[in-house]
Amino acid sequence: MIVFNNVTKKYGSNVGLIDASVHINRGDFVFLVGPSGAGKTTFIRLILKEIEPDKGKILLAGKDITHIGRREVPAIRQKIGMVFQDFRLLEKKTVYENVAFAMEVLHKRKREIRERVPYVLELVDIKDKANRYPDELSAGEQQRVGIARALVNKPRVLICDEPTGNLDPITAMDIMELLDKINVRGTTVLMVTHAKDIVDRMNKRVVAIDKGRIVRDEEGTYGFKKDDQLYAPGFADALIDVNGQPLSSEDRKTLYFDPSKTIVQALPDDDPEDVENMLEAYLNGGEDVYE
Repeated sequence: MIVFNNVTKKYGSNVGLIDASVHINRGDFVFLVGPSGAGKTTFIRLILKEIEPDKGKILLAGKDITHIGRREVPAIRQKIGMVFQDFRLLEKKTVYENVAFAMEVLHKRKREIRERVPYVLELVDIKDKANRYPDELSAGEQQRVGIARALVNKPRVLICDEPTGNLDPITAMDIMELLDKINVRGTTVLMVTHAKDIVDRMNKRVVAIDKGRIVRDEEGTYGFKKDDQLYAPGFADALIDVNGQPLSSEDRKTLYFDPSKTIVQALPDDDPEDVENMLEAYLNGGEDVYE
């Protein structure tokens, strides 16, 4: 579905990707992880044809898209659905209108729109909110609308850019379960994320990038140890259990997905206000913890 063969992209003296080779098959669910500036955004922009590679070859659904004309780019992008961290909904349009708009800009027939939009809204469990406006929805509901909009034109690939970044842990897991369901139905999912705990819990394929290079490609967890280049300690490293022992990795996952089930305390030297702020950041899985 997506193939990178020895792809290199530089921005002057700055590195985007170096000799990157990845083969994402149809129906795969892949997490794209790595620190800020590692090359994740470059990877996505190359797929979307926002930038051109300096070297190498890129294929999408069997078509060589390495160097194509501008007129061909819209057709390529129709094969891709995008889900964003900040939802990017049109505030003056209803849920139905937001999703329908994605079809209208492609000049789809009104009958097709009337049939397709309710189907997709039901798929993401937001059909009962069809006539609501974005400011009447919760963050999780807004993200479901964003996913519906990305799916409405039947893309072959769904690219999700930090889709849980603005969500609380429970809602984030609801969205992950939805994305998993969409993947099971046949859509290839590529998700960019810093949320270590979500990656660990989902146990899907993980492609890790560091300094422009693909450093790991395997199924499993986020997987970085303290001596690895990509490891950045999160707040959980500064927590101990009620017996004074460091939290296990399983306890950290439990804390992320259900804080009420794990009794923890901060190390004695930590300032209580700092602890509260760091805990909030950790539970939200944001870049301020995992970068």
